[in-house]
Amino acid sequence: MNTRVLPLGNTYTGSNGSVHAPVAVHAPAPVHTPALVPAPMTYGNRAPVVVYQQVAPTNSSSIVALVLGLISFISSFFFLGIVGIIFGHIARSQIKARGERGNGMAVAGLWLSYLSVLFWVAFWLIYFGVIALMIGAAITAGGGTVS
Repeated sequence: MNTRVLPLGNTYTGSNGSVHAPVAVHAPAPVHTPALVPAPMTYGNRAPVVVYQQVAPTNSSSIVALVLGLISFISSFFFLGIVGIIFGHIARSQIKARGERGNGMAVAGLWLSYLSVLFWVAFWLIYFGVIALMIGAAITAGGGTVS
């Protein structure tokens, strides 16, 4: 006869004994439904309560980068574009660190600043290059002297 002791101290006999082990009955786990919360009651024509979420502030460096990029793009002050590039990169790092708004303005300021600096540097190089070519052509055509 095979007899085993259960953890609670009950015994049962094995398969070749005459007493069968009791079958464990598993009850289904109770289902917890969330309690229904009634909607707030309004009496008469009272307006519902509206809660506004505070909006993150806009980064001021991104505004400066956009303004400097625009001024640099429109005028020939390409050094403002260099300052706009610096402010744009500072603004992007501050926006990531602080969770502020203004990433689009910072990117637009960077694009305008980079494009304006590239355009004006290329313009002035071509401008002075053409002047240098004209002076060189005048010197070679005029016998080598400039008067």
